[in-house]
Amino acid sequence: MSVDARCRPTPLPRLRLAVTGLGIALAICFMSSVQAQTEQNEVTVAVQYGYAYLPVAVADKLGFFTEAAAARGQPETRFVIKRISGAASINDALISNSVDIGGYGLYGTLTAWQKTKGKLDIKALCALVAGDNGLYVNDPTIKSLADFKPGDKIAVTAPNSQQAVLLQMAAEQSFGEGKAHQMDSTMVALPHPDAMASLINKAGVKGYIGPNPYSYLLDHDERVHKLFDFSRQLNMRMTSGVLATTGKFVKQNPQLTDAVVAAIAKADEFIRENPQRAAELFLASEPSKLTSEQTQDMLAKVRDEWSVQPSGVMNLAQFMVRTGSLKEGPTDWRQVFFDPVAKGEGN
Repeated sequence: MSVDARCRPTPLPRLRLAVTGLGIALAICFMSSVQAQTEQNEVTVAVQYGYAYLPVAVADKLGFFTEAAAARGQPETRFVIKRISGAASINDALISNSVDIGGYGLYGTLTAWQKTKGKLDIKALCALVAGDNGLYVNDPTIKSLADFKPGDKIAVTAPNSQQAVLLQMAAEQSFGEGKAHQMDSTMVALPHPDAMASLINKAGVKGYIGPNPYSYLLDHDERVHKLFDFSRQLNMRMTSGVLATTGKFVKQNPQLTDAVVAAIAKADEFIRENPQRAAELFLASEPSKLTSEQTQDMLAKVRDEWSVQPSGVMNLAQFMVRTGSLKEGPTDWRQVFFDPVAKGEGN
């Protein structure tokens, strides 16, 4: 080819073709960037204080939420974790759409599921922990529920809390069918820190039903003794914390729904395999009387409690129906959970 031939202008049709190809390529890139983020840019998760919510803190601090969201085509989503005291406040926030996801107890989840069916459709996204509770007493003469006298008080967080329901289940077991409410007159509502202090100082209560980390501290306190762990007394494990949301959120954000569950599952595995680092994250996320070594020891002892799959849903639901707390219960635990957990092996 001559020099003149090489210097000739590109024929117009070829130039148009090149420009058109570049335009198509740019359009595809633009469409891909637009399609990459199709769901919410921000997800607000409200949880209470307590070790049950450690997977949320771990997933947040280690970036598991954003990592799982990006892997599902939602790289711009930001996760905001709010600490709200009280299940009622979290329930109100979820109903008012002030938050997208809320931390519930299993009892509260079943109640919300029944009340919002066909409306908000509140269900659980995933379980957090199947944590145990112990019944502690400061009177050495109390060796069973039958030993509590009229006027004796047992501290629970609320009359409709999981601790209260566990006491009712134990009462039914001890005193017979129809006797689930026999211990109700002993219940007094106190926050966990106040209840533990009242028990230790013998300031108005004879008993206290507590989960970790309070039960860990009481197990090492000679001023009280444990009557029993409810998992052994009732011969069952029960999920004590879940993340719940509305049907609207799940419908509009299927990828983020899956991402939240995946992030919690990864956090569960991290807690099991790295109790020392998990202990550090727990102590950084909320105040605690436990030392780093105590927290690590506690987490090592409960490593099998962490799972996104629930335990004891139907046992609790059937009890609530039997005692009038729930008008109509689910026929299958999967009715109370969203996918993907509802496709798993819970009970």
